[in-house]
Amino acid sequence: MMSPELAPEGRLKGPAGQLQILVAEDDPRTQRLLVALLDFVGLTAVIARNGSEALEAWRGARWDLILMDVRMPLIDGHALTGIIRRTEASEGLGRVPIVAITAGGGEADRQACLAAGMDAAISKPFAPKTLFETIERYLGGISVPGHPPLGAIH
Repeated sequence: MMSPELAPEGRLKGPAGQLQILVAEDDPRTQRLLVALLDFVGLTAVIARNGSEALEAWRGARWDLILMDVRMPLIDGHALTGIIRRTEASEGLGRVPIVAITAGGGEADRQACLAAGMDAAISKPFAPKTLFETIERYLGGISVPGHPPLGAIH
């Protein structure tokens, strides 16, 4: 599945009312995996290949959740999260949940993600169930017609 594109007016091209997830990830294999998993449960993903693209995408649309790689080119996930959180606070914007996707699996890495303003951290490699449970924690009970509930996927 190809990721939807941003329309010129800053809205996503895709089904109206569908939850929108920004995937900030530079690794093509991880991009494909995340898009496929999200598509499996009927969620729309837009890929940003580096921190600069992710910042531009975040500024250009409303997102229900961001899956944020920690180590990306141009702006890393920690720095980008800081920019987003400061902008949300200064402009009175709603807080978008940010979930780190990190190759560092230790507690210190998780704590660094939380200290940067991320809401949760998932270590690579991850089980689809872990991804879905984390998304469900922030987006609530998601039920998409024709797709299994997130919690039912193992």
